[in-house]
Amino acid sequence: MEIITTFPRGLRYACTPESCFTCCSLFEDIPVTIEEIKRVKALGYKDFYEARSGRYFIKKPCTFLEDKLCSLHREHGKAKKFMTCRKYPFSASVLDNGSVIVDVKWTCPGVGFDAGEEITEALLREEFLEDLLKSGAEEIKRGEVVYLHSPSGQRIPWGALVKLHSGIAETLAGEGFYDLLLLLTAAVRHLGSNLGGKSFVSESDAALALESFEARYRQEREALLSEVKAQAQVAVDILTIYDYFDELFEYEINPGYAAKKLGIAEELSFDEDFARLFSKPLSAEAQRLLAMHTRQSFMETLARPWDLPSAYFWTLGVACVADYLARLLSSDEVTRDDARKALSIVDFLNKHFRSFRDYYFPRYPELGMQYLQFLLGGVLE
Repeated sequence: MEIITTFPRGLRYACTPESCFTCCSLFEDIPVTIEEIKRVKALGYKDFYEARSGRYFIKKPCTFLEDKLCSLHREHGKAKKFMTCRKYPFSASVLDNGSVIVDVKWTCPGVGFDAGEEITEALLREEFLEDLLKSGAEEIKRGEVVYLHSPSGQRIPWGALVKLHSGIAETLAGEGFYDLLLLLTAAVRHLGSNLGGKSFVSESDAALALESFEARYRQEREALLSEVKAQAQVAVDILTIYDYFDELFEYEINPGYAAKKLGIAEELSFDEDFARLFSKPLSAEAQRLLAMHTRQSFMETLARPWDLPSAYFWTLGVACVADYLARLLSSDEVTRDDARKALSIVDFLNKHFRSFRDYYFPRYPELGMQYLQFLLGGVLE
């Protein structure tokens, strides 16, 4: 069984219970299985779950959260916790072709590259696969052959599409935020020019196209960046970006709602002064965190029924919202703390509210197209 991670190699995780407990009380419904309920009941607990639409969830607020710590963990050990809680900040989805996609929340302060246990494939297999497959996790329908570019009907085997996404993400793993977005654009364009004439893209075709891009990136990175900036006639449409964000903040579940629920800010309102906001510099640490989240967003699109161009523009749309919110939260320079708060809001909305997903996910690719104009027009540096 194949495990696909949305995060780069070398990631480490160290639990920080003294500073991280909001996931227990604020985040999404925590699903539990009937087997888990029976096991926890046998430990003497009761009235901790509820049934809705044929599924079981932990009641809110979580009855196990005591003094910012999980009483199940404290009294019975990590192994006795519910699977969702035990795996946090990691989560996984099972695809119908047997693949498992594992992602991580970059908002968790214990996630990074400097301290903690290294997250290896062996560890992921041990931690996820047996429990996940037993849990009856929701399957995402995906056939063995998918579309690389659906309007043209261009098809590609699932394994080849995974290699393209993974190869691009790994190649650009060391890039800062804005260079990453430009080079991701270069990668998608390069693949399009190399594979565009084929009705069916084989795994060998995909491998050759990816190898060609990687070689160009290694040898001529600066030239590649210059070409990206020069390859389009740019008309930066501030009003269109304005409309998207105005609409976002007007929706019933919006960044202001999320910021208040997460304890980040009592009020967070749309600011139309783009010239002021986007003149704020991003610290190196903020850029790195936003870049990590963007690569993860790109990899997460594998679990969605989208072709490569849609996945690419969706990723840019998510990056645009994260960038804007980080600037909105900052007083001067955008710090890592500002970026982490912005990503908390983005993840809270994207992953924990079906109504928001249904409403705003289709708009992300359109927003991403407009954001690209910002990048190509030199508005953002």
